[in-house]
This record gives sequence, structure tokens and C-alpha cells, in this order.
Amino acid sequence: MFLWEMVINLNANINEAIVLSFIGDFEQAKLVVDTRWLMLYIPTYFFATWDSYRTAVDMNKITLLAQRENHRFNSFVLGPMEINYLDRRKPLTALLWSSIMPGLGQLYIHRIIIAGFILIWMIVIAYFSHFAEAMNYMFMGEIQKATNVLDKKWLLFLPSIYGFAMYDAYVNTVENNKLYIREQRDYFRDNYQHPSFRVK
Repeated sequence: MFLWEMVINLNANINEAIVLSFIGDFEQAKLVVDTRWLMLYIPTYFFATWDSYRTAVDMNKITLLAQRENHRFNSFVLGPMEINYLDRRKPLTALLWSSIMPGLGQLYIHRIIIAGFILIWMIVIAYFSHFAEAMNYMFMGEIQKATNVLDKKWLLFLPSIYGFAMYDAYVNTVENNKLYIREQRDYFRDNYQHPSFRVK
């Protein structure tokens, strides 16, 4: 879905139209939009919204069932792509790393595959938007050069990737911490608690 949304967005010139709308040039914004591609964007947007909601509801139901059944989960996974284990981590640290560079927050919590995906796309977006070049001009005080060098089509993907990476890193750190606490509670209950004494 991510790749398809980017293809449609770039071909329909949606980001460029958004920038033109922000500066008040609505007529030019209408002219740059390619309606052939725009009509493909609308069903994609609605499907992504609906599917996200449906998946979240299903996952919440599965989580509730797993909790009620006291289902065991893997606290340590050794695979070809990663060594992952439950550990208590700081959500604000994950958020901070993702705000510095999208994907680093995911690396901090050992979500290697999603971290790689985000990092690769951040590099692609930064390259095609000329973001690093524009930042260089900004630091030198050449605001007009920085503005001229930016590619509007690619630039507006940056808030999306930053927003997603920061949100995902923070929320997953919080949820992993809940699993860590649950795993610790179950371990201590099973190994150190007298059978006649039960804490609910």
C-alpha cells in the first residue's frame, strides 16, 4: 500500500497541489493535479483507512482472547534477521531517536525489518526532495537557494514518514514494556509464588 500510495501521489501531483494550496495559489493547484491518477488515489485512501480500522479491531479482539487465556508469548526470538528479546525500554528515547532520523527508534526497540524499510525510504525521500542540500543552504543563511532547490513533490512525504516513525516507535515501546511486565509477573508467579497463594 505504501508504494502504491507514493506512485499515485507522485503521478497525480498531489503534494505539489498541497504546497500551492498552502501559499494560496488555488488555480495553479487545480491545474497541476492529474485527475486520471487522482481518481486512483481516492479508493486507495478510503481502503487504507477502512483496513487500518478493521485490522485494529481484529487485533484488539485477539489480544483480549490471548489475555483471558493467559496465552504464552515468545520473550526471546533468534532468527536470521535479528536477535530480539523483551526488555524494558524508554518510550521517549525511541521517540527522540525517530525524531532525529526515522527508523532509529525502531532500531532501538529491535524492530529490524521495519527499521530498515523506514531508513531506506527516508534516504530515498531525502535524496529526491534535496532535503540535505536545502538544509545546507539554510545553515549558510541562503534561504532563497534552499527554497528553490527543494522538490515539492517529494518534500511533503517527510512529515508522513517522520510522523509514522515517531508514533510507531513510541507506541511499540509502550506495548513492549507492557509485555515485559506481564512476562516478569508470570515468571515470578510460576517460579517463586507458593501454589496456595494467588495474586489476581
